[in-house]
Amino acid sequence: AVVSTQSTGDYCGEELIGQRDKDITTIPKIHNFPYGEVLTVPQNFGSIYLGETFSSFVNVQNESQQTVRDVVLKTDLQTSSQRMPLSNPTGQAMVSKLVPGENISEVINHEVKELGGQLLVCTVSYINTSGEKLMFRKYFKFQVLKPLDVRTKFFTTQDDEIFLEAQITNTTPHALHMQKVVLAPSPLYTATDLNFLGNGESIFGESDYINPDDTWQYLYKLTPKMTQDEKSNVKGVSSVGKLDIMWLSNFGEKGRLQSSQLQRLIQPQGELVVTVQSIPHFISSNEQFQVVLRLRNTTDRKYNLHLTLRQLPDSGLVWVGDIKKVVGEVPPCSFLDINLDILPVKSGVWDLGEIGIENLVTSKRFDYPSVGQILVGLT
Repeated sequence: AVVSTQSTGDYCGEELIGQRDKDITTIPKIHNFPYGEVLTVPQNFGSIYLGETFSSFVNVQNESQQTVRDVVLKTDLQTSSQRMPLSNPTGQAMVSKLVPGENISEVINHEVKELGGQLLVCTVSYINTSGEKLMFRKYFKFQVLKPLDVRTKFFTTQDDEIFLEAQITNTTPHALHMQKVVLAPSPLYTATDLNFLGNGESIFGESDYINPDDTWQYLYKLTPKMTQDEKSNVKGVSSVGKLDIMWLSNFGEKGRLQSSQLQRLIQPQGELVVTVQSIPHFISSNEQFQVVLRLRNTTDRKYNLHLTLRQLPDSGLVWVGDIKKVVGEVPPCSFLDINLDILPVKSGVWDLGEIGIENLVTSKRFDYPSVGQILVGLT
């Protein structure tokens, strides 16, 4: 096939070429170029990751032979849930006139906060020499992907301290430089970062780079600020704080993600709460040791307590002294500490034993099958 254009000797052809050259969207010296709009970039320019900043340089240049007036450049971002203006939301003219060869430009920046396909919409309007208002749009697609996968686990101690484990996986195809992973606690808690050694060094060593598909585990301790009375009134779900994660990509782009409020289910407390206040981490067999138990009365009534110690079958621990003890009175919303002596006779990990407590005021009984464990080594 032969592609032919209008001959310059043809009057109609000359007229058509002249009119085409005057068109603002015609690229000079490339009459037969099929794409005439001055905003010409790839319709799909790749992916960006959630938490990063989308930056784009938008330039509009008058490549026609006409001077145009009241040039308006407006950019919007269309997501699956909303359309938001990135520049010139009121649609005001950026310049009163744009002569041939001149241009207007701007840099737009937007922190990406939604996953999925998104659309950058660039709208240009102007008035030509005939007084006609013209407008055209260009659309540029990109995908927003998830850079990190974050999973959390909660562990609660008998003293109501919470240990939060955060597992962070790099889901990108390149390494990420982890700048910061911190837990911002809610007003109900104070947080302790357990990801550093005593000398201040990170537990991950000198390298802060997490490779693709690698998972790092972060650990934090949360201590309640509430008094025991306030804890007893809290029911349902409690917010403990947010994770704040910052990183740099392989090209140095900054990224930041902040989790939603991390929540845990608060187990309702009983009327009488028994916790271990003091116990050795390790003891040798036949070496007597002492355990301190705290009996907390969470009600608004006075308790008069009687304690019974029960030996577990085949246990390596033996209670020393009376197995029945009169504890005495515990005022409302208060506690009492008691000391118990135990003799280990066999090595292993052993439960301390069963404890039964009776409130002599109401004759109500409370049973605690296990209040703690201890490791017993060989003599």
